[in-house]
Amino acid sequence: MHATFSRELPKADGPRCCVGSTELGRRLPRDRSVRPAPTAVMFRLIALSLLVGVALGKPQGDPCHPSPCGPYTTCSVGGNGAAVCRCLQGYFPQPNTIVGCSAQCVNAQDCAHDQQCKHGKCVNSCVDSPCGRGADCRAQSHRAVCSCPHGYVGDPLISCTPKPEERILQRIEVDPCTQRSACGVNAECRNVGGRPVCSCLPGHAGDPYSQCRRGECAGDDECPSNRACRNYRCVSPCDGSCGHNADCEVRSRVAICKCLSGYVGDPFTSCRRYNPNELCEPSPCGANTDCRVQNDRPICTCKPSFQGNPLSGCRHECESDYECAASQSCRDYRCQSTCSPGACGEGAICEAINHRASCKCPEHYLGNPSTRCYPECTQQSECPNHQACVNLRCVDPCAGVCGINADCRATNHKAICSCPKTMTGDPFVRCRPFEKVDLCQPNPCGTNARCTPGHDRSGKERPVCTCPPGFLGDPLHHCRQGECLTSEECPSNRACFENTCMNPCTRLHCGSNANCEVRNRVAVCSCPAGYSGDPLHNCYANPQRGSRYYKK
Repeated sequence: MHATFSRELPKADGPRCCVGSTELGRRLPRDRSVRPAPTAVMFRLIALSLLVGVALGKPQGDPCHPSPCGPYTTCSVGGNGAAVCRCLQGYFPQPNTIVGCSAQCVNAQDCAHDQQCKHGKCVNSCVDSPCGRGADCRAQSHRAVCSCPHGYVGDPLISCTPKPEERILQRIEVDPCTQRSACGVNAECRNVGGRPVCSCLPGHAGDPYSQCRRGECAGDDECPSNRACRNYRCVSPCDGSCGHNADCEVRSRVAICKCLSGYVGDPFTSCRRYNPNELCEPSPCGANTDCRVQNDRPICTCKPSFQGNPLSGCRHECESDYECAASQSCRDYRCQSTCSPGACGEGAICEAINHRASCKCPEHYLGNPSTRCYPECTQQSECPNHQACVNLRCVDPCAGVCGINADCRATNHKAICSCPKTMTGDPFVRCRPFEKVDLCQPNPCGTNARCTPGHDRSGKERPVCTCPPGFLGDPLHHCRQGECLTSEECPSNRACFENTCMNPCTRLHCGSNANCEVRNRVAVCSCPAGYSGDPLHNCYANPQRGSRYYKK
């Protein structure tokens, strides 16, 4: 059996095919009794997958999603990135895995005359030994025919026993296989109903009744990887396997035939030259697809805005909103988000309801949600004078700002808190009824001044401010410590020293024998009568008349 790769599939108008619908044919003999073993089918599938690529319009995607394979198949990705279709165990291509796989048989008519259909496979009618003990089984017309051998009687479906007159003879019968001439050299003998049945030993071939000769091999695994065991000989699987204008390559001991470049046809029969354009004329692809020829193969892709399997047909993702989710709408034949950019105006909130965009401005925003939503304010100047811009809204600035019992007045976008005339306290905390002690709390007088509750000339209660002892100044503004700041604030015989009015002579040291006197708040040093000199340093007595120091 050979793996068949053909570029053409039979159609009503003649053989055509595409790469996406590659044929995995089975070159069976006319005798339907010959069926490929599952392992052979698997070899054909693996070999074919190395040659066939399917274009789904998604070069970077998984070629098995969606699966291009037919029923009763599995899809896997081959080493070259192409989809590889394999029949499930016990199934065979019909006629290829793209169309699908099916069981080897459905009824006995699908099998050879000596076989019957069992669990989808053709098996010898006698394989399950349906006959009775001692009976012979002959497969004929898809059924087992049971009969008692010569010299035996009974129901062949139950049991066959020797005829009574032959039982004595049977007791002395010799096993025919013990006779030296029963079988040939290298043959084995089986006693079947008293008759020798000969067959060649494993790995041997020939006439088992004369001589069997040992072969080069008994199975493919005894041959090199590029050879297969045929009639107990290791031969090239390519010998006589491929047709005219076809190349042959051995892979896993299986002949892989393919048409030469520029040729098309059944590589196991004959390949012919072709015009590359004819691979897409008529198109072998499904509906709504494009067909192009690449590397001598037709490549099928979905048309723009279409999707699906290009081998079976492509369709729009949607043609109406109701084919999409409730939050989507059908645009350009695709399901897209209803609230995509531009569905609503600038700054607006979009909500998808039944395939439609519902637009609204955020809370406290102004404007048309279909065009633009904007905040009520972003700066104080955008609000009236008696309001303030808070969190993009023009609101009363007095809300919750002032203390208990306090009054609030909004001015220039600000809250001004004050206690009522009959109350006092912190207007940002609490205002309470006015008491007499409150005249001086807080102290309304100047720095360092004392406050005492009193009355004005009209008898109205008011605070009275005075400077404490040792302080001078205006008690309404500032009281300074001491009697004076300058000497002008002291009597004429006193001068201001360290805020105290004192005799300036106590601060000035005159010379010896000198006197100090205060003149207009200034200390003056002078020598007393009868003395001369510098009063700041020394005064000395004048000399007496007649004295040696006296001068006239």
